[in-house]
Amino acid sequence: MHNDLRLLRLAARLACVALVVSVVFPLGSMVFPYVADDVGHVPFSALEAVLSTSIGFSLYGAFFG
Repeated sequence: MHNDLRLLRLAARLACVALVVSVVFPLGSMVFPYVADDVGHVPFSALEAVLSTSIGFSLYGAFFG
């Protein structure tokens, strides 16, 4: 029973991150060329990964506490 709850929490976190990734990846590839000079030498894929994970886990926290 306890493992089922942990599995549901993990699935909810992954769903939140997947939702954010589905928006950040297409939008990021359009916006990144305009802000690349301000960001510096950080590769686009690293920014996508950090941003998607951070927003996804924050979204999980907002929805599921």
